[in-house]
Amino acid sequence: MSFLSKIFNNENDDEFDEICVDKEILDAVIYYSKQSFPNEFLAFFDGEIKDKKLYITNLIFIPGETGSTGAVVHTELLPPTLKYWGSVHSHPGPSANPSGADLKTFSKHGVFHMIVCLPYSYETFKSYDKYGNPCKYTVGDYSHMFDEDIDDFFDESDVLKEGEVIKPGFFDEDTNFDDTPNMAYEEYEKRQKPQKTIKIISNSSMQPIIISDNDSLKIEFDEKGNIKKVSKK
Repeated sequence: MSFLSKIFNNENDDEFDEICVDKEILDAVIYYSKQSFPNEFLAFFDGEIKDKKLYITNLIFIPGETGSTGAVVHTELLPPTLKYWGSVHSHPGPSANPSGADLKTFSKHGVFHMIVCLPYSYETFKSYDKYGNPCKYTVGDYSHMFDEDIDDFFDESDVLKEGEVIKPGFFDEDTNFDDTPNMAYEEYEKRQKPQKTIKIISNSSMQPIIISDNDSLKIEFDEKGNIKKVSKK
């Protein structure tokens, strides 16, 4: 058994020395995390071992509920033949460190886990093994290495009731997972942008004005051409 397989205690004796995550997976997680904000987003990893490397190339979504402090997923609805390698979820806060509940999830559901925290970028991902120890991974374009045969994935009828539709936003029926921006996340981003302070030089005493990128100024002059008043539109 390889070194990493021993660390991850892979019960199926699938040996791998390296973990490779497809870039599109990280892009998808960032997108879904932003759309789910201020709630958590969670999915499971699908992948394949090739040449002693574990390639993470797909996300698996199953029904569950989420909030700003945690998520619950119904893993009992997964087909018994479906194999997944771990999980990924978002934290709607500044830390990607695992909670006690996260560590329980890690220990029960796969060997490789990731958490992404605000502001949801490549730099805010952290990865862990099933015991909660930090581990390394490589990011690249790996999707072309495997056949994208839908029959290799699970049948939606195995996990859905008649008339239901599975979607990444299964956690919250009000969550949009189309191209509509999540206003809650946009407001968060606006709050993170540093404000600009400008000083108006005039013949009268004026306080500095704080503006953002979207602000425009209205300047009023007196009869002598001096600045009389400056305000934001």
